[in-house]
Amino acid sequence: MIKLNRASGVLAHITSLHGPNGIGDIGNEAYKFIDFLYKCNQKVWQILPLTASEKPSPYSGTSAFAGNPLLISLEKLVDNGLLVQSDIESNRPTFGDRIEHNKVFQWKPNILNRAYNNYKQNYLGKLKNEIDTFAKKEHYWLDDYTLYMAIKAEQNNQTWSKWPQGLKQYDKKLLEQKRHEHADAIDQHRFLQYIFFQQWHQLKRYANQHEITIIGDMPLYVDYDSADVWANQSLFQLDPTTSLPRVVSGIPPDSIERDGQLWNNPICDWTGNLRKTNFDWWTRRLKKCLETVDVLRIDHFRGLEAYWAIPMGSDGKPKSPSKGAWIKGCGDEFLTVVIKVLGNDLPLIVEDLGHLTKEVFDLRDKYGLIGMRVLHFAFGSDPNNLYLPHNYVQNCVVYTGTHDNNTSLAWFRQNATKKEKENLIKYLQKEGDPEHNINWDLIRLVHASVANLSIVLFQDILGLAEDCQMNNPAFTPDYEENWNWRFKWKQLKQSDKDKLKLLTNIYGRYRPKERLEESTK
Repeated sequence: MIKLNRASGVLAHITSLHGPNGIGDIGNEAYKFIDFLYKCNQKVWQILPLTASEKPSPYSGTSAFAGNPLLISLEKLVDNGLLVQSDIESNRPTFGDRIEHNKVFQWKPNILNRAYNNYKQNYLGKLKNEIDTFAKKEHYWLDDYTLYMAIKAEQNNQTWSKWPQGLKQYDKKLLEQKRHEHADAIDQHRFLQYIFFQQWHQLKRYANQHEITIIGDMPLYVDYDSADVWANQSLFQLDPTTSLPRVVSGIPPDSIERDGQLWNNPICDWTGNLRKTNFDWWTRRLKKCLETVDVLRIDHFRGLEAYWAIPMGSDGKPKSPSKGAWIKGCGDEFLTVVIKVLGNDLPLIVEDLGHLTKEVFDLRDKYGLIGMRVLHFAFGSDPNNLYLPHNYVQNCVVYTGTHDNNTSLAWFRQNATKKEKENLIKYLQKEGDPEHNINWDLIRLVHASVANLSIVLFQDILGLAEDCQMNNPAFTPDYEENWNWRFKWKQLKQSDKDKLKLLTNIYGRYRPKERLEESTK
């Protein structure tokens, strides 16, 4: 079991950062965000998945290994001589305050393509050697990903199940021919992956130098339309004739989600071919993620113990989530292999939320994995509620809310029931206007708790309310109002910084060390 030091941090994804290019990236604004955390004595920055995606959701990826090229900093490419400033500014659209995904998807890849062409024309020396070294080290996922992306473009971006039979069935002889045909496109994707990880590791190094730990996030499931499923079809529960899923992921109906949720991801063949390969694909995936961040949160951990499998109908579409069933996983066997391959004391946090059973908690505790508490869930029942601060254990992570929750102020105004509001006010012993500074009341509760790590939603520090929720799980993953929130620095007041620093210090979540000077960026 790893033991967390007492500390606090902020949850904000890269895409939500400020900047001129329509979407947050891993450039100067990310360094500025780290400086903000450092000055406020925060020790943790928690983000969402960094993986490549053609959709707004960071939980929908074309690869479980590749970095998202849309997070590449164009300004850093200027610094490296791969672009000039006019390349960025000449055709840049006018972007609004939120992420306009269609605009970003149409514009930014063209600028990245320009950087690649400049590289081909001018930088075939040291940089090419560095890319070749990177490609050799990462070949176990990079070869399939780059080929997949090249063929997908050739096939008009159709999902791989609609490709010609040989391509769909991963015919190695035919694919070798495609590698030659699409050598340039493959080189471009290889170039972008090198640039992404080069920029990312520079940013992570800066964070670590400033005593900031980065917590990343890994979905339990991967997209059907991904390089991973295409290149590893035997590891998933697919129909061997059609290559389509036999079952898909989701959750059953409950008192909150009366229809359940349909996530529509394919499900690993946990007790079949995945087990026969000693879970090799999964352990490689975990290893890559742990090379990218300092600590990793595994989303939907309960799916390792048992998963909700929704069958497909005769029309080729998934049935209702209510038609699914719990299928026993092999989490115990899997985690035994993970520890054997990757070592003890892995820095893992698990999302032990939703449809929980004793078996889920037992699996978590057997391997010393760190669980979560969410304050928004605390006030709907009685004093024994697991999420009330007086019931926390030390070695857990507590959140005001996660990326799937509304902001604390909006939760209190719109989502909390009358009973929840009454219980919260009693718990706080609050007098006067109950809504006044309610976001800071909740921040105080998580910081004052015994939990070793408290994470605050950045929107709560900013005191934001409506229309600032990062994701509403009740909507479809690509719902236009999801995943588009961005902040502006003018929203962060000096008084907010002072309050955050004060609460951090009062509740012992900061141990002073020699301070570093801000680096020149």
